[in-house]
Order: sequence, then structure tokens, then C-alpha cells
Amino acid sequence: MANPDQPPSLTWLFFGWSGRLSRLPYALAWGFWMMLAAAFLTRMVMTPHEEPAFVTWTLAFFAVGVVSTISSVMLTIKRLHDMALPAPLVLCLFVPAISLFALVAFMIWPGTPGPNAHGLLPDRPKD
Repeated sequence: MANPDQPPSLTWLFFGWSGRLSRLPYALAWGFWMMLAAAFLTRMVMTPHEEPAFVTWTLAFFAVGVVSTISSVMLTIKRLHDMALPAPLVLCLFVPAISLFALVAFMIWPGTPGPNAHGLLPDRPKD
């Protein structure tokens, strides 16, 4: 059993799937991935296509895209756990017509108060 006074690790935050995640850490984690992707995209676009560094920045951008997609799925699963909704709703993020609305709903919909089936407290792995 984890110590309730010790904060969870960043590995759990970005890549764990058990437990609950409240609105603020969810929104901040999404913002982190968006800023990181924007930084790599900017660097890729600013580099001339003839330079060898262009290939490096392009590969780095796609690597960040893959890692951020995996992390975003894990973040959303934990957010759905906090709202006491089924995890397969994470697929809403991959449907173009509703993905933006789903993301906004996940960020503003409050979690269930008190313990639920996925943990005693939000922002913690399941005990």
C-alpha cells in the first residue's frame, strides 16, 4: 500500500492507468504535451528542408506525438475513473467530430466526491 502523504510519481501521472485524476492535473498534463509538441513542430518548421537537422527534428516531433498520444490515453482513462465513467469512452478522443467537445467535457466535468471503485482519493493510484 502506498503512503498517502507521499505524492504519486510523474511516471504514474503520465503513463499509469489505475487510480483517479482530477481536472487540474489532467488539464495541466494535456497542456504540457501540447506545448512540447508545439515546440518540436516549430523547430521542425523553422529548419530548412535541405539541412540534416530537419530529419532529426521531424523524427523527434513524431516521437513526441506517439509518446503524447499514449500518455493522453492513460491520462483520460484515469480522468474517466474519477468521473466514474467507463474507460472505453476514451475512444471519444479519436472521433474527429466529437474529440474537442469530449476533451473539454473531461476537463470541466467534476469527479465523483469521495471514494469510488477506482480509488479512495483523486490524483492517486488505486490502493
